[in-house]
Amino acid sequence: MKNLIRLGSATLLMGSCLWAASIDESRGSLVRVRASIQPYDQFRPWQKKAPFGLNGTGVVLPGGKVLATAALVENRTEVGLERPGSAEKCAAEVEAIDYEANLALLRPTDTKFLQGFAGVKMGPALRAGDTAQVWQLDKNGEMLRNQAEVLSAGVGRYPADEAGFLLYGVRVSLPKRDDSYTLPMMRDGMLVGMMMGYDRDSQEGTVIPVPMIEHFLKDALDGKYEGFPTLGVSWTSLRDPNLREEFRAPKSGGILLTRVNVRGTAGRAGLKEGDVLLSVDGFVLDEDGNYQDSLYGPTSVGNLIRTRPIVGSPAKFHLSRDGKEMDLTGTYDRRARDEIAIPTLQFDVAPRYVVIGGLVFQELTGAYLQEWGDKWSERAPQRLVQLFSFQQEMNLDSSKKVVFLSQVLPSSITMGYLQLSGLVLSKLNGQEINDLKSLAALADGAKDGNLVFEFTDNPERIVLDAAEVKTMGDKIGKDYGLPALRRL
Repeated sequence: MKNLIRLGSATLLMGSCLWAASIDESRGSLVRVRASIQPYDQFRPWQKKAPFGLNGTGVVLPGGKVLATAALVENRTEVGLERPGSAEKCAAEVEAIDYEANLALLRPTDTKFLQGFAGVKMGPALRAGDTAQVWQLDKNGEMLRNQAEVLSAGVGRYPADEAGFLLYGVRVSLPKRDDSYTLPMMRDGMLVGMMMGYDRDSQEGTVIPVPMIEHFLKDALDGKYEGFPTLGVSWTSLRDPNLREEFRAPKSGGILLTRVNVRGTAGRAGLKEGDVLLSVDGFVLDEDGNYQDSLYGPTSVGNLIRTRPIVGSPAKFHLSRDGKEMDLTGTYDRRARDEIAIPTLQFDVAPRYVVIGGLVFQELTGAYLQEWGDKWSERAPQRLVQLFSFQQEMNLDSSKKVVFLSQVLPSSITMGYLQLSGLVLSKLNGQEINDLKSLAALADGAKDGNLVFEFTDNPERIVLDAAEVKTMGDKIGKDYGLPALRRL
């Protein structure tokens, strides 16, 4: 779905079909969530951006906890809850959060704050054509119910990540309200989804379905949230008969694995590049990577892998290798997602940096690239974009980080280099750089002579006098108001 914007930044349309419920009814279901947000500045990694506030609607669950979206509380400094139609407030803590799945579980610091709230139970999974209601809180605490229709149900992208998750596309006309950053979707008084995006022109939005929410809550029960499993592979369709023949695949069904991460679920189970994956956990795959879901019909294997099992559960694969069919078993995990050279998501974490004589070095992350705006893939340094987008295909060593020159602060020893940025650092004084810690250690160990920085781009080298770098350190920090010359 194109042109989706977060609910909190949208100018929502008036004139929806809605009606109000009593404050007593909303009291048993919803609370306001108010978050103070202060993101880190990826371009000036030594500081934070200006703080701002976000308001949303949280769903009270049985047991006295509150469900919200992760986007509502990312990069938070404070989170608070407020009773509808009341000035009663309470601070809250984030008990579990998943930025990929865009879900967060909040716990009030005062265990008595939600006394009297019945809590909302989970409702049924929905299909295209089903109807539901999107609930909002008015200023006086009354609840507004907006009629919604499910347009689609399938695997799609979530706002903070490109991972494939189950997603509802809905049509609903929403009036502008204070708590419109994140909204629950209900049916017969039960929760069936959390709305997380809305397009004011088409009146269409995206919703996190209840199967995703149930998976998240089940994982969070033991207090040790582990996240959604991943397979750790790339694959392509096998509709081309010539491709099927080349890999000696069966006459129908299956997908061709074009890359297998040895650290992932599939790799540790023994799957290899060139295998034809025919079924997962007994679910047969067609040539397009779909299995037959009992509710949704043909559905992408992404939902089969990420929503049905949990981390630690057994995985079963049936495949064809060089024309011979076989079975392999393994254990679902998400190591292939976490152990990567360039992290995709980085919320609530201060960016690392090292300043050497005015040269500012950082480790490449998806958060840095996204700082370039909606069209970051066009605006950011293309060498960095390429590394991020194709790191799996390039088989980047996950034990190493991509260190790059992000900017040059003017000083007496950096004149002539001021226009440089986005250069990937490979060596310092002939020794390979694996991360910022190794860079800082090598720079500190150079007492005299030159510091020769070698890059994979032009210019291939920058040379600074080691003694001058030592002398200039305090002055650069003072001139530019840096709290420190490094954060490791």
